[in-house]
Amino acid sequence: MGLSALFKGRAKTPILGALIVALICSGLSLWQWQRAQQKYLIEQRIEAFDFTGERLSELLTTRTLSELDGAKLTLTGQFLPDHYWFLDNQVVNGQVGFDVVSLFKLQGNGQNIVVNLGFVASVASRIPPTIVLPSNTQSFTALIKSNPQQKFTLAAQPTTANEQHILQYIDNDFLSEISGVDLLTILAYSVEDNIGGAKPHYKPVVMSPKKHEAYALQWLLIGLAALFIGWKLAKKEVPNV
Repeated sequence: MGLSALFKGRAKTPILGALIVALICSGLSLWQWQRAQQKYLIEQRIEAFDFTGERLSELLTTRTLSELDGAKLTLTGQFLPDHYWFLDNQVVNGQVGFDVVSLFKLQGNGQNIVVNLGFVASVASRIPPTIVLPSNTQSFTALIKSNPQQKFTLAAQPTTANEQHILQYIDNDFLSEISGVDLLTILAYSVEDNIGGAKPHYKPVVMSPKKHEAYALQWLLIGLAALFIGWKLAKKEVPNV
């Protein structure tokens, strides 16, 4: 049976419209499925790279920064005094506030890194609270992101002239320039509470892979439903001319 016989007696417009919708839904379904596989890989990498108890300064003697992406490990060293900022526009559990971002000198090799300590609620609209970072040697667990990328923002630069301690986004080069401190091109996220009163909330996988798979199935079913509806709507005799 040819295509002409298959569509004989059916209006073409509903079928064409249904095919377009089905193709779009199929594309969205494939995209969600691919995102699920990417999230599985991230979870597997984090599980495989759990170096809790091992110090970053020691791991850097045998591994490159890119090899430590997603690693969970121990940071030991000291916070650099007065070198901290507040990352703007953070919302955690319905509270509006900031993430505390500080510079940290590693014990052992003396290298410096940027650490996101977590969330603090704002005192008033866009006014950060007063924080005090410990001055003695600290050891805490953190997740490493070796390829920190700027998130979408409308801000043209990390800070404004009137708000030097409020960041719109984290830029290692910018923080190195204004602090005069050489920084490793990584970003560490603390996973322990009560450092400077900040509460960690970073999640390397925000949406679970299973949820992406559910969305993939949902888009596939919507596409199939569109085809079925289009076929039914087209089931009418085309007038003979």
